[in-house]
Amino acid sequence: MKRFLLALCPRQWRARYRDEFAALLQDTPLTLAVVIDVLRLAVGLRFRARPWIARFAGSVFATAVMEAAAVRTGLTDNILWAPTTPLRALTLVVVLTPTALTVGSAATRRIRLHGDEAA
Repeated sequence: MKRFLLALCPRQWRARYRDEFAALLQDTPLTLAVVIDVLRLAVGLRFRARPWIARFAGSVFATAVMEAAAVRTGLTDNILWAPTTPLRALTLVVVLTPTALTVGSAATRRIRLHGDEAA
């Protein structure tokens, strides 16, 4: 199990800290708190190594929350169908705008960084 936990961390991090971290895991009793802590470390390291994954995951989570809130509050029966009144439509636009801006700005940054690969 401890080898599996170590393997969850990114390769570059393991190359630098493998021996130290393996010794720490060897000296530490394997409890649920330790497993959760190592999982948090691994996820955090991977998000820092590839920040677009964190932005994408955050956008997906925010969209799911907004969709659930829109359905729960009665703004729409289903996020894929149009709201039934103009006020509900306006409220739905206001609720979903932050998510759309987050996704749009991440896509714009990615295009600026990598250029237009199709050309």
